[in-house]
Amino acid sequence: MSAFSGADSFDLGEFLGIGLDTREIGYLAGALFLGLFAISALRRAKRAEGWLPIVWIAVAIGLIAGSLVVVARGFPDQIPDFLRPWTEPNRLVRIGAILALVGGSLVCLSGHWIRGALARWTCRVIGLVLAGVAVWLAAGWFSQDVPEDIRPWTADIVIARCVIVLALALLAIAFWVRHTWGTPQIRWGNRALAPAALAFAVILGWRWFGSSLGVDLEPVKLEQTTILVAALATATCLLIAIGAYLMRERRQAKRPSQPFPINEKAKFRAQPLPVAVLLDEQGRPVLPNASRGQSGPAGA
Repeated sequence: MSAFSGADSFDLGEFLGIGLDTREIGYLAGALFLGLFAISALRRAKRAEGWLPIVWIAVAIGLIAGSLVVVARGFPDQIPDFLRPWTEPNRLVRIGAILALVGGSLVCLSGHWIRGALARWTCRVIGLVLAGVAVWLAAGWFSQDVPEDIRPWTADIVIARCVIVLALALLAIAFWVRHTWGTPQIRWGNRALAPAALAFAVILGWRWFGSSLGVDLEPVKLEQTTILVAALATATCLLIAIGAYLMRERRQAKRPSQPFPINEKAKFRAQPLPVAVLLDEQGRPVLPNASRGQSGPAGA
């Protein structure tokens, strides 16, 4: 019992001379352990492909939150007063969930691993939805910390309208820059849909958010101008598509190949191969050696 009591009274920090006691050294080691694993997860997220970066980002954020909890419990006196409310486990879990949604939305908005234009647009819409959910959760969980000027933009209907407008804008971009393996007329036919999607985005955006911009414009004139410009742009794209179709390269029909005449076929007849007329004692063919003028077994 005396040996264990001596071990309990042993202070590792005093022994090492680093100004920390044994308890603080344990918390510091745990925080460093979780922090290093978080850095490793972020490196994995950078090298991963497809949807895997979302998983690694969530793991890294969880490890960072755990590291902050360990630091808050191990060194409560060293934490500033304005940061102490943010070191509570409940708040850290909520912040981690919001940051994970933001990281997933950034990965989906990039969509660099998806080749199809419409598939990439769908992935980016998912990213917008994740970002909207993150803003909605942040407004509900931290409503007291949100400035009053930003609170009107955190309402559910406002977030949904922002997602719709941005989705239409992304759809217009997808139609315009869509890379297809088709002919030029097909590409310009796809681009003819971009002005209509962009016009819808402008009209809905002005109806929903025009009053908050403080610009004096009549909604009727703006909508008429937007529709006129979209119609002209669509007609221009269709005219270019029709011109590309009329100017397309026409392939000439191949003439049927005529069979070779009988005399030509005779030239391609296979020549008879030389055959051995003699066999040696072991039954192998004996071929004439033209260079030496004498015969012998094959391979001799």
